[in-house]
Amino acid sequence: MGSNETVVVDLESVKFNNPLVVGGFVGATPTGFIAVSYIIENLKLHQVAHIKSTHIPPVAVFVGERLRTPYRIYTNRAADLVVMIGEIPVDNEGLYEISSALMNWLSDKDPREIVILDGTPAPAIVDQHDVFCVGNEDVLNKFKKLGILPAKSALIFGLGGAILNECMSRKMSGLSLITPTSTELPDPGSVLALVEKLNQAFSLNVDPSVLEQSAQDFHAQLNELMDQYRKASATSEKSVTENMYG
Repeated sequence: MGSNETVVVDLESVKFNNPLVVGGFVGATPTGFIAVSYIIENLKLHQVAHIKSTHIPPVAVFVGERLRTPYRIYTNRAADLVVMIGEIPVDNEGLYEISSALMNWLSDKDPREIVILDGTPAPAIVDQHDVFCVGNEDVLNKFKKLGILPAKSALIFGLGGAILNECMSRKMSGLSLITPTSTELPDPGSVLALVEKLNQAFSLNVDPSVLEQSAQDFHAQLNELMDQYRKASATSEKSVTENMYG
């Protein structure tokens, strides 16, 4: 590899079967990255390639008791699913090179759809995690039939946005599923929402039970904290009133 070259390095030879491609990367929120991490673990996917680039910081990731490179590609036994994950940010100059290398690698795999999972930052606690679609008119019409509405407007940043740009220039089918994500607190509900819609749209059969339990536990803890806050506030208010009029 030349000093400025970005390439996808195959770890094994795979004959792909018109795969669905799902990508999740670290961006404005970690939602997309966490969602694909869950999919990889739940479906027991295995790594088939990684990206090598001078634009990726020289960081090793220790996951599942194994050292890994930070940008990896996985598939299933049927080779009809490809999942791309990136766990650290890359510099803006590298977005074009890395997205181009990924699309070059995918071009002869005949992907049926390329889906980027992402979260849009929301400053407050998100009670309802609606999922919206970003794509061309045909994609939007297909997802409307599934009850997934188009986003009114959206900016897809980072590698996910660069991949969607590549899809447009190469006339490949690409879309993004996005959901509001709290930036102030952990938000397992946003990941659950994306996984559920991905299951609905593409019959992936990802078991959401762990995510459901995480979301329930989080909201139970949040409700308990709110109850404690209300009781503390009421006690404080009562004390102030007694001091004033007692």
